[in-house]
Amino acid sequence: MKPITRRELLVKGTALFATLGLGVPLLWSKQGHALLTDTAEDATDPAAAAAGGSAVKSPVLVVVQLSGGNDGINTVIPYGLGGYFDARPTLKITEQEVLPLSGQVGLHPSLVGLHGLFESGKLAIVQGVGYPNPDRSHFRSMDIWQTGEPDKLSHSGWLGRYLQASMADVRNPLKAVQIGNNVNKAFLADQVNTPVIQSMETFNFLDPRTPVADQNRIAKAFLDMYDPNRQGAHLKVTCRHGKDAYDSVDAIHSLGVDYQNKVEYPKTGIARDLQLVVKLLAGKSDTRVFYVQLGGFDDHAQEKEQHARLLKELDMGLKAFYEDLTAQGLENDVVTMAFSEFGRRVKENGSGGTDHGTAAPVFILGGQVKGGLYGVYPSLTDLDRNGDLKYGVDFRSVYFTLMDGWLKGDAVSVLGASYEKLKFI
Repeated sequence: MKPITRRELLVKGTALFATLGLGVPLLWSKQGHALLTDTAEDATDPAAAAAGGSAVKSPVLVVVQLSGGNDGINTVIPYGLGGYFDARPTLKITEQEVLPLSGQVGLHPSLVGLHGLFESGKLAIVQGVGYPNPDRSHFRSMDIWQTGEPDKLSHSGWLGRYLQASMADVRNPLKAVQIGNNVNKAFLADQVNTPVIQSMETFNFLDPRTPVADQNRIAKAFLDMYDPNRQGAHLKVTCRHGKDAYDSVDAIHSLGVDYQNKVEYPKTGIARDLQLVVKLLAGKSDTRVFYVQLGGFDDHAQEKEQHARLLKELDMGLKAFYEDLTAQGLENDVVTMAFSEFGRRVKENGSGGTDHGTAAPVFILGGQVKGGLYGVYPSLTDLDRNGDLKYGVDFRSVYFTLMDGWLKGDAVSVLGASYEKLKFI
């Protein structure tokens, strides 16, 4: 059998490492699994294994990113506060349409499912979340949320730092998973590699029709090229990331088939991604953090219909997700956080939309969440010098609460300071 050349490996694997930027393929076995040298037991978290029994052996956090700048004012609507109806003559949601949360604020009428979860005590809404000196650039503001660093440019993400500080000894290659098509900075850290998965069926790195002999040759060449024992600090990092990615493929295809679909999900991208979270957990992936995204919230024009559609998509997806977790007996193991990089301006613009703003609500959902309203809704008349909402809750307080109270990680180390611990956990 002739050895494979480096050039052949690179040419055959151009589609392989889109997730990691390594440009080199991983492989299928004849049965559709990646060809690994490690055993499946290597992917098991020893601490989690000791717990036994449950499909999820540790608390799980699911982060839902609402990309584009969700209009928080028309999501959690201040119908009882002064200034709302005057600021939004065409975009206003009437008091009769609002799903009330209190005598002053309520949910958009598209959020029927979340309203029911709020009434059952499973949904917490943190009002007026933001950070000092807000930035209205999509790129910079999302960078701030993903790094947890509003005061400086950071080369690491808040979840990457959490994983590196709190789970460095966990050998599971699926301890964190991004679902969808986009790699984001939240997981960035020197010693962390997080796979990006679209589906369990398509998370592979070479066409299964490739002859087995070629698969084996490529496997050997890959393992030689990404040998973690190579010398040199930068080379070691690249090799470790390659090996981690290699392991993650096998881990996905080695999961159990314990998931039985008991809930009808809507046929949307966010619903599909959330269902994949349940599939992985039911299959005993022992994943601690998931990250999914829903885009389209940059409503500069014709917002009313588009925003209603997106909120309904989010609502139906999260409702089905929670029902599925409950059907699988996992609702008490998972907390979900939904956020956006910023809110919108108080006043509507001349195009039937809203422009980039500042503070916005964050949703926290789960079986062990203490539901209710947290924080004070920002005034719509006492605005900052740019005419925007003044934030009342630092977003790092939300992160601190989730890491310290739920994930049991070293929140001070990750965030660089101690922040107010909220009461929703």
